Amino acid sequence: MVVSARLKEQLMGNDHNKGLPLLSRTTAPAGRRLSHKGMLKTFQERPLLLIPVTCVLALSLWTLLASWGCENSIRSNCNSAAAVRGAAQSGPASLPSWFNSSCPLVYERIPYAEMRDRKARPYLMGEQQRPQCMNCAKDELWSHFCQYKSHGPACPLYDQDTLFETIRSRAEMGAEGVREMMEMTPCDIFGYIRGRTVWLVGDSMMQEFMRAFQCFMYEFWDLETKELKDLLTDEDVKAKLIGGCNLADHMVKELLPMRERIGMRRKDIMLVNIAVWVNSEKNLRANISMWANYYTRYKQQLPFVIWRDASVQHFNTPTGDYKCDGCPDAQPRLDDKGFSCKPLSSVSLLRDNTLQSDDPAMGVIVRGGWRNGLTLPVIEGLGIPVMHTWNQSVPLWEYHHGFQEKDDCTHWCHPSGYQLWISQFYQVLQQQVHALPPLPAAATSTSL
Repeated sequence: MVVSARLKEQLMGNDHNKGLPLLSRTTAPAGRRLSHKGMLKTFQERPLLLIPVTCVLALSLWTLLASWGCENSIRSNCNSAAAVRGAAQSGPASLPSWFNSSCPLVYERIPYAEMRDRKARPYLMGEQQRPQCMNCAKDELWSHFCQYKSHGPACPLYDQDTLFETIRSRAEMGAEGVREMMEMTPCDIFGYIRGRTVWLVGDSMMQEFMRAFQCFMYEFWDLETKELKDLLTDEDVKAKLIGGCNLADHMVKELLPMRERIGMRRKDIMLVNIAVWVNSEKNLRANISMWANYYTRYKQQLPFVIWRDASVQHFNTPTGDYKCDGCPDAQPRLDDKGFSCKPLSSVSLLRDNTLQSDDPAMGVIVRGGWRNGLTLPVIEGLGIPVMHTWNQSVPLWEYHHGFQEKDDCTHWCHPSGYQLWISQFYQVLQQQVHALPPLPAAATSTSL
């Protein structure tokens, strides 16, 4: 297939917020033990498709079913380590019967000691698959971007170095979960999303999270893309699918009512977010109320919902917000290059991943921002698990550039906060493994 012109523009950095590829479904032969090369050959025969969309993004690993055999890595059997550690961290004494931790690729876990000694970096930061990789060697746009070498909103190398040293320093100080995040592999998360579609529904920050997630899993697909017009013939679905999902109105009136037409199923996972586009308490209360009413009515028909909290901003205002009730609006720079971003002064991220400040004015930041203060009590009251990203994102004020020609203080370049969010998503999946809808027997078979 040919990469669409729109996607090329995105990867070359010309248009970062108008659309983002999503993995679509393919089929896989049952009962086969596939090598990496063999698996990619299967992908070539049944192409994995990427669609540029705006409103809803989906990561569908239908190809990677549990019936696929598991190769042994150099260090350990890939059938055991991730599941056992995940169960220990998340609390349950045993994993559900549908869970299968086998992985169709071999990802040798990079020891923390290597990263501590600066001999390697985490897979989340674009480190090549060990002991060998296929897509990493391709001279291709996605291969380059997913190693954060070039194209798209990749952070400059000095920023990547700074981020790595920041993460490494937190690991050395014993910050909770940081070493585990650094050692995380795509196979760790694979068992939780196997046989499901992960629907990412929200604004442009969710788009960028999709890009990060897609890159983390990029050895699982063939890097080919296809234009939306070639995949969807229903013009009504196409129009609604690419509409904006910055607010609950479009989400509950346009997108979700056609969930069956776009292939959403109960066993799927849907990560949802709204808030950062809403700049007044009145409007945000209306949005979250609309979402709560819809969810209460249709939750038995929706995929398993996880809520992502509102994103932190680092504009040159007292609380970093672009706009809010009673706040001064952020002012652009005089050189017409966008905005100047600043740290949230006097706020510290502690070893237990909580925030602390001696400045009473920063209390709203320590509590998670005014948007989360309004939305999370409602979401938690509905029993929806929350993917918390706020605290670990607060220190990342230096990475708000490269997203567009003009800097803003909401979006980041890659790798940055979005990659840390993948670890947060993984933690929620671990915690909710017993609440996830069970998979059919065919998707949990371990036969070769």
